[in-house]
Amino acid sequence: MKFKHATSFILSFIFALFSTGCVTTNVHKFRMTASESPEVHGINTYQKDNTGSWRFTGKVNYNREKNVDITKNASESADLDNLFTAMKFKNAEYILGGIDFSGKVDYLYKGSGYVIGGGLGYKDGIFSHLTVGANFSHFEFGAFIGMYSQYSKIEYWGETGENCGNSDGDCESFDDHDYSRNSSIFAGMYAGYYFDKLFFNLSVSSYRPYPKINGAKLDVPGIATAYLTTGYRLNRWLEFSVGGIVTHIGTSDSQDNLGVTSGISLYL
Repeated sequence: MKFKHATSFILSFIFALFSTGCVTTNVHKFRMTASESPEVHGINTYQKDNTGSWRFTGKVNYNREKNVDITKNASESADLDNLFTAMKFKNAEYILGGIDFSGKVDYLYKGSGYVIGGGLGYKDGIFSHLTVGANFSHFEFGAFIGMYSQYSKIEYWGETGENCGNSDGDCESFDDHDYSRNSSIFAGMYAGYYFDKLFFNLSVSSYRPYPKINGAKLDVPGIATAYLTTGYRLNRWLEFSVGGIVTHIGTSDSQDNLGVTSGISLYL
């Protein structure tokens, strides 16, 4: 009898679930400002074993202003509490580019060839990272991982409700236009070549923002950025650098954006 009652309860529960209307959210418009992934690089010169150095860097970056269509790649994150909901995007975009200023402080310690360190910086939000790598007479390379807490301007409006979008559906409209903070893991690699006082750097990093609509976390395309820079060390304490920026948006259309960067660093 117990088995019979349990089976009856399960069947009734399943029937109740499937007889309940599906909650549909139609997002008619979604706009989000998105930043390039932060730049991280090595020491830019040969450093003696068992020594450390502090570096303070300020940069000016310009990237082409561009709206990137992410409609096909935007969706609601999987959530076991919302199995019977659906979010549909009619129009979704990243807003990229413009002029921005970034600043960062790094500490880099070199042991017997290896390098460890960390950094804390600002680029449209706070980011921090840990770095491991190797430093040789004319070449260095490494990898890094950290957190990027980005401040984004988000604008959206839409409708939600049971069977929303159907002729017999019940819809309730919603909208918002505000700044919000979303935190993401970012990671990447760098490589550098230097001789005398001249150096060349390649740094590649990526992250995926996680904005929210009405409390629901969204899956949106990842952003990867490559920095190719060259610079000159004036003396032990001061260096200048300039370079190019290529930002790749992970959409089905594989869209890229271009920019330039320049900066100054102080070593202590």
